[in-house]
Amino acid sequence: MYNINNLNTELIEPLKILAKSYNFKLDETGIPIIATKTDENILKINVTESSINIVYNELPAFFRAIMIVDKNIKKGKLSFDLTTDVWFDFNGLMIDCSRNGVLNVSYAKKMIEQLAMIGQNVFMLYMEDTYKLASEEYFGYLRGAYTTEELKEIDDYAHMFGIELIPCIQTLAHLNQFFMWEHIAEKYVDIDDILNVSSDKVKSLLDNMISYLSSTFRSRRIHIGMDEAYNLGRGAYADKNGLKPKTEIMREHLQNMVKICEKYNVKPIIWDDMFFSNYSKTESDSYKIPDGIDLMYWDYYNNTVEHYEKNFEKRSKITDKPIMFAAGSWRWIGYASHHGKTIAATNASATACKNKGIRQVMTTAWGDDGCESPVTTVIFGSVLLGEHQYNKNIDMEQFKENLLYITGMDFENFLKPQEFDILPSIENKAATITPSKYTLYEDPLCSKFINHTEVVKDDLTKVYKDLSNYFYNKAQNDTDEALKATNQFYGIFGEVASLKWNLGLNIYKAYKNGDKDTLKNIIINQIEPLIPLVEKLKYARMKEWCLTNKSFGFEVLDQRFGGIISRLHTTKFILESYLNGHLDKIVELEECRLPATHHREEGMGEIIHYNRAQRCMTASKMIW
Repeated sequence: MYNINNLNTELIEPLKILAKSYNFKLDETGIPIIATKTDENILKINVTESSINIVYNELPAFFRAIMIVDKNIKKGKLSFDLTTDVWFDFNGLMIDCSRNGVLNVSYAKKMIEQLAMIGQNVFMLYMEDTYKLASEEYFGYLRGAYTTEELKEIDDYAHMFGIELIPCIQTLAHLNQFFMWEHIAEKYVDIDDILNVSSDKVKSLLDNMISYLSSTFRSRRIHIGMDEAYNLGRGAYADKNGLKPKTEIMREHLQNMVKICEKYNVKPIIWDDMFFSNYSKTESDSYKIPDGIDLMYWDYYNNTVEHYEKNFEKRSKITDKPIMFAAGSWRWIGYASHHGKTIAATNASATACKNKGIRQVMTTAWGDDGCESPVTTVIFGSVLLGEHQYNKNIDMEQFKENLLYITGMDFENFLKPQEFDILPSIENKAATITPSKYTLYEDPLCSKFINHTEVVKDDLTKVYKDLSNYFYNKAQNDTDEALKATNQFYGIFGEVASLKWNLGLNIYKAYKNGDKDTLKNIIINQIEPLIPLVEKLKYARMKEWCLTNKSFGFEVLDQRFGGIISRLHTTKFILESYLNGHLDKIVELEECRLPATHHREEGMGEIIHYNRAQRCMTASKMIW
């Protein structure tokens, strides 16, 4: 029990909330907590049996101290001293709310509490078109877009914990869902998903975006995106203005965005890849980023400190401002999160940040290809980067303890989903291959991945059954609803994967060998059991979705699961027609199989990274 009578008012209310969430008691008979604010970048904790003294520089650092104190006292450690430097001034999480999963207000508040206990002070909502604009009725239409009231509620909650809620939007590209409405695209598009930045209508749209967000959020910062505009200036812009170098168009657009942001008293942050990626390189010696813009370098693919240090040096040549950095919590390559990769990339990049004096960092948590992986898995990367914030050299055992305390899920449980992809025979635990995704979606008859499944050396039927049992056992002990739903989902996912991973291969081989008995056994032992299991899988994924996201967007996964079920029924019908003599051949199985892609991850051979659900399903055209 802790006595909080001596604390400032700003600490008491959020501490009461955290006490309920983290099961510690506040009582006048408890140990007194004495908190002292400092301007130094340090965190000090002194615990005796008679008092708890905390010296902190920001509110979240105080809450981290409470986490450390409570964790240790619950372990029976009733007195200790801890002093640490704080290596980052700006650290937190960016959650993707644009790939169908729009974080609901309730779970956003839970994540804010988790960030507070990590000791982080930033929360970004990545919203391409998932906020409401009064001037654009189709902006966020049928996408679960946040209302003003919802955003203000989240902002108020974050503010109470000393966390800055920052809107992260797009003002150049990545507006494909807004452009799905043809009359909107005709009005605003340059080419692809890119705005025609020379258009007065576009400039008015951008003004409306910044005006709205600057009046809705407390933060005087706004992340305006501007990444991956591969064909910038190659469509309607070129028709009007002729072909210009991309960097010239970017400079003009940046200057316009700076003016708009100055008008509404907000400071813009941009992704930096338009200046350094191979599709738009800048000569560092002759170009400088305009004043008034913060540059954010994102990179979560590389595993060496040297790589990141080299790239920080490149960026320092085009801006005099402190560089910001974005790491990644790997949950965007299918249903299985890949936190072996999160560890390798984050440990390297965070070390480089500390070596080079980079003090503004964050973790991104993208939801590519439909937000397939449960949202509960993303906080892993934030906890890891939080350890780097408060430690020059992190202690992985302390990280594991803090991870369990903050999230309610242990380290092994967070790492386990990647075993659906990182098979026992694979030594590289930071690989990003995706066999559990492409074999789940692979059509049983028009099977694209036979060459990639045939080379698997492991008994995946047993591997996946063992994983299923692991997750079911974990779910039995979960008290948190969302964590329980996550483990239940992975339990069923393992059951489905154990039957589905080689279905296309087994059918193809049996057919080619003229083995009708094996085809009969496949119907009985793989296809028929899979149909109800995939239905069960759909409901399990939906349960976690509804606990963490708005309901919009799940219809995409619903249709994907439904498509798998429908094709299983069709496959059964066609195989039975063949076995009964009603078909003399199955034309889909007559065609020789080729590799699905030429892309290979180094050292993985034919086990590949393939992360597009529709292309996993078929070689045919699925949209007009």
